[in-house]
Amino acid sequence: MSHGWETTVLTSVEQTLDVLANLCGKRWLCRGQSERYRNLNPSIDRDKLKNFSRIKKLQLERQSIELFRSTARFFASPGEQGALSDDIITLMVLRHYGVPTRLLDWSTSPYVAAYFAVCDDNQKNGEIWSFDEPLYEQEGCKQWKRWPETTRNGTGDPHKFDAKLTAFALNEPPDWICCGFYPLGFPRQNAQAGAYTLTARFGRDHADAIANLFPRRLSYHKYTLSAALKVKLLKLLHERFGIWHGSLYPDSAGAADMASIVFPRRTE
Repeated sequence: MSHGWETTVLTSVEQTLDVLANLCGKRWLCRGQSERYRNLNPSIDRDKLKNFSRIKKLQLERQSIELFRSTARFFASPGEQGALSDDIITLMVLRHYGVPTRLLDWSTSPYVAAYFAVCDDNQKNGEIWSFDEPLYEQEGCKQWKRWPETTRNGTGDPHKFDAKLTAFALNEPPDWICCGFYPLGFPRQNAQAGAYTLTARFGRDHADAIANLFPRRLSYHKYTLSAALKVKLLKLLHERFGIWHGSLYPDSAGAADMASIVFPRRTE
């Protein structure tokens, strides 16, 4: 359960559009979820994986990275080439293709986040989490001074921060959270205006980590979207902003997923 996040309930389309425009103007990062999970736990910390030890999760993480590289090296697109040599970039790519990782994906577009908040579970309220990314650029740097072992040569210089120095350590690492971008990107990330949060520790609710980072509660906020708005907002995002499944998954896998909707959904 996250602490310290003030919540606003959005009950009309007009109110929602005003909020999205405001978030866009402030350059806050946003994340949409189609139901109220009340936390920001990454996929490697959910369900059956939740109680695995750090050592076990590191082993699974490493295996997934190497398996991806051994196959993708034959056909990786230019934007995915970085994943063949950099572990953090590999996790970014894996996150977008549904592999459990310790990363959470965000968007620089509140409208993209709104899509993910309304695209599923029409009987449940959705939610949009948001935080002040420009302020993170200031506050996040203080972590590296606090834990100089997170920087090259142990200087504590924010410009020399390297997540890989402690993120993959066997022993419990410092309790940092970082926000990152992959400028070169790849089709799904670019279409979704993607960004990521990453923690060195597993089992770390990113909502709590973000709240602990900022000195003021006004720097982060959660919005609950009424289930009654989902269908109308989904249509509006498509018609007015060009945001829909096809635009956010601009690859063959995404197109095939769209093609599958003509068939009845299989029930287990």
